[in-house]
Amino acid sequence: MKYLFLSLAFVCQAAGMAAFPKPAPKDKDVFLKSGGLNISREGYQLILDYEVGGGPAYYNRFLKKLTRPPGASGITCGIGYDLGYNTKAQIAKDWRELSPDIVARMQSVAGLKGSAAQYRLSAVKDIEIPWDVANRVYQQSTIPRFAAKTVKAYPGVDTLHPHIQGVMLSWVFNRGEGISSTRNRDIEKRALRRDIPSKPPALGGHIRASIRLWIGKISGLVKRRNSEANLADEGARLSK
Repeated sequence: MKYLFLSLAFVCQAAGMAAFPKPAPKDKDVFLKSGGLNISREGYQLILDYEVGGGPAYYNRFLKKLTRPPGASGITCGIGYDLGYNTKAQIAKDWRELSPDIVARMQSVAGLKGSAAQYRLSAVKDIEIPWDVANRVYQQSTIPRFAAKTVKAYPGVDTLHPHIQGVMLSWVFNRGEGISSTRNRDIEKRALRRDIPSKPPALGGHIRASIRLWIGKISGLVKRRNSEANLADEGARLSK
């Protein structure tokens, strides 16, 4: 599988990687450190690939304005920033670079998901978020917050290969950190938590098994899960 759609040099320039702590020389496969995770460049790029088509070119063409992805999502802006899963206070903090009236409009759809969010999309879909602002929020707020959630939801994940840490960040970024002890939708979440960190080779299989939830419904998530599973397998291989 081809993990990168952009060269490392392009990613560093477009994503402003100087904002991240510089990995120590001993951290061979680490691209960035954030929120308790050590993430490989492939893991970082995987999220960009599925959230914003790989980087600023696709973002500026298709995702600059607010959208609402299918499923239980809320109205989304920037790099996978779902207003439906953020509070008004968090939105105000994260998007303080924007004008107060724009922030207020974004806050008006906070907490709305699914059909409720779709109903309100017309009221905010004209809002445009510049790439540089979106990327700063992603680096400075979104990644650290979701990395910390990943570490908490899957204890020991921070000891695994950076590919796997990136995969699990992508997983939590897309699916959330909650893990029900009984829900059928969370079977694979429970299996991942059970086998992290002791059974890295099993993780890719659990991620592939979750494709059952989106087959025939959301093809993009089927592709995302396959990409995550492939990278998890590679991380497990490199760990041997």
